[in-house]
Amino acid sequence: MRTSWRISSFCVVSLALLGAGCEQAPSSPPTGAGVELEQRTDRAVGDVKLFCEIPQDGSYFELKQTATGYEGVVATQVYDPWDCRCIYLKREVVGQYSFCQFAASDPRIVSCWRREPNGTAGKMGMFSTKVTRQSLVIGGSGQEATQELMDIGVVNQDPGQTPRRDFSYELSDCTAG
Repeated sequence: MRTSWRISSFCVVSLALLGAGCEQAPSSPPTGAGVELEQRTDRAVGDVKLFCEIPQDGSYFELKQTATGYEGVVATQVYDPWDCRCIYLKREVVGQYSFCQFAASDPRIVSCWRREPNGTAGKMGMFSTKVTRQSLVIGGSGQEATQELMDIGVVNQDPGQTPRRDFSYELSDCTAG
């Protein structure tokens, strides 16, 4: 009886110790300079030129101007069953570009590419387009539903990379810097 009680308490304590650090401890909201520092810890330093977010889960795409050009980053929620079943935001650089052109009519419409040392356009590019989808409501009296989206295509033909990735965001969830 005593042995089973000890084993049970050992298991409970071990699981409690393993689970420590999974949930973030509630903290008071940062103020002043702490806010700026906190925002920079999970993102690259640079000027944000395009930022699109999915508000429901916090995942995002951002295009930043850096000292050497531009950088495209995608952050998505990742579930890790080996790490206390935590969900965290995984940040991935999807491209580094030499040049970007922004549309004068809407700076959210961007074309970026990498220039190779020999002067040719590289195997890496990023393109955003504004898409308007209209659909007719079935059973309605000529009603139409309109949805405005920002579609982003990232091409990376470097060895070991995913050749093309596509992302779609609500237009209202995208801002240009």
